[in-house]
Amino acid sequence: MRTATVLVMPLVCLSVLAVGCRVSPVTGERQLVLIDTQQEIALGREAAPQFEQEFGGRVADAELQAYVSRIGQSVAAQSERSMPYEFALLNSDTPNAFALPGGKVYITAGLMRQMENERELAAVLGHEVAHVAARHNVQALQRQLGASLLVQLAAAAVGPDASDAAATATQIVTGMAQLSYSRDQELEADRIGMRYMERAGYNPYGMIELLTTLNGLEGDQPGWSEFFRTHPLTDRRLDEALDTVQTQFASADPNQRDPAQDQFLRMRQRLA
Repeated sequence: MRTATVLVMPLVCLSVLAVGCRVSPVTGERQLVLIDTQQEIALGREAAPQFEQEFGGRVADAELQAYVSRIGQSVAAQSERSMPYEFALLNSDTPNAFALPGGKVYITAGLMRQMENERELAAVLGHEVAHVAARHNVQALQRQLGASLLVQLAAAAVGPDASDAAATATQIVTGMAQLSYSRDQELEADRIGMRYMERAGYNPYGMIELLTTLNGLEGDQPGWSEFFRTHPLTDRRLDEALDTVQTQFASADPNQRDPAQDQFLRMRQRLA
């Protein structure tokens, strides 16, 4: 099946030269690009207000928001894809994390409460940045909405008609609510996310700690079913993340205490 995919992709690209087929600077793989970067950014911008409202709005704590944003920006600065990344903490007890097209990244208060240190937070944000950088969320929306509808929505998002933009936001939010990443995309986002967090100065074992925590909580609390629907967690995912750390970041110490843990715990306490 992999050989067939390699042979078919150039033919698919030839049929859509009006849009483009490009090699991703993030994955090194050829990607079918149905919407350009400015359209992608516009989609996220139009959908963000309604999306945030669906999850209780932003947590009304400027210091806490600045903390999450600082960590997110430090990780996003390592991405090969320049985007207007923005990070926010949402006031929802349902544990989840999301990345809208164009670089708007969210984590809920419910998920942050489950973490024990700053490098776990960096792992989550790095994972979501990876979805944006690798265009996973655009690809997933294309599967969810269909290629033709996604292109229409992207065109409406950059158009002058406010009613079209409002309708676009509604459909994108609906699509994101039903969106789920493939297991291959989750594995890739873990690998890329670890690369970003390590470049930003975080111990990549934070990803292992995060996945171990999530693995122990799966199905244990109300609301987790939605998180695992959108972010499939398997034993293979944890095993591959551990293999990545041991082979690509061999000098990382699994027993090293997170030097920013105390600050993280103080910030987490503000959610109580």
